[in-house]
Amino acid sequence: MEHLIDLDELASRLDSTMEPWRKQATVGPLTWRDEKASWPQPIVTDRTVVEVPESLGIRLSLDPDDEMEVVVWTGGWADVLMVMDGEAVDLCPEFNDVDGAYAAVVRNVEDFLA
Repeated sequence: MEHLIDLDELASRLDSTMEPWRKQATVGPLTWRDEKASWPQPIVTDRTVVEVPESLGIRLSLDPDDEMEVVVWTGGWADVLMVMDGEAVDLCPEFNDVDGAYAAVVRNVEDFLA
């Protein structure tokens, strides 16, 4: 996979952004997947065990029925799944840099929390 997005930089930028989200929702830890890990590649919360980050994820929940998960891939897209009022919305924004990835995550989370 081509590495367009520096996931460490994105995680750093999201870290400060997540604090206001925690006032509205339960926000899980950032999760990582290692490109070099053997299959099946585990999803971990400890960045130090990941040699080459392939994805960065975050999960939010408002109540048992409203959840959101965003997984940003270093190749320049995100898998976004929102379940609200029992209905699922599946999105796949694309971007070319960290600014675009950050904007896509923030926009989708803010839509979920609205």
